Amino acid sequence: MSIAFDQSLILKIENAKTNMEVLSQMCEHLCERGIVKDTYCKAILEREESFPTGLNTHGINVAIPHADVSHVNTASLCVAVLNPTVDFRAMDEPEDAVAVSLVIMLVLTEPHGHLEMLQKIVGLIQNQEDVKQIINAKDKGTIEAVIRRYLLDV
Repeated sequence: MSIAFDQSLILKIENAKTNMEVLSQMCEHLCERGIVKDTYCKAILEREESFPTGLNTHGINVAIPHADVSHVNTASLCVAVLNPTVDFRAMDEPEDAVAVSLVIMLVLTEPHGHLEMLQKIVGLIQNQEDVKQIINAKDKGTIEAVIRRYLLDV
C-alpha cells in the first residue's frame, strides 16, 4: 500500500481549544487537497465521539484518529503537533481525558491497513525520545524524517 506523506501534511496547530477543533482543521486541510471526500470530516468527528483515540503513553501523549476507508481518495498520513496540548478522550478509558501533543491521522484506503499502521505507531510511541524530537522540531523536515523512519520506510 502506497501512502502519501510530505511536509504539506504536517500541521502545527497553536491554541486549539478542543479535540474537535484539531480534527476539523486536519480534515479541512486534507479536503482542500482532495485527499479525502467531503464526507470525511463528518465521519472522523462522529467516530471520535463513539471511539475516542487519545493514547496515554505515560509520556508525550498521542491521538490516532481515522475514519472508514470509503471516505478516502488517496492513502496518506496527516500529522499535527499541538501547542499547547489538547484533551482527547482516552482510547482505553473513554471517561478519562488525555492531554495530547501529537495527532497522527490515518487516512487509509485499505481496511486492513489500519492495524498494520497502528503497530508501527506503537513502535514510534515506545521511543519517547523520537516523539519528543517531533514535538520540539523547529522545522517540518525533522518531523517528516522521524515519521517516515517509523511509519513508511519499514
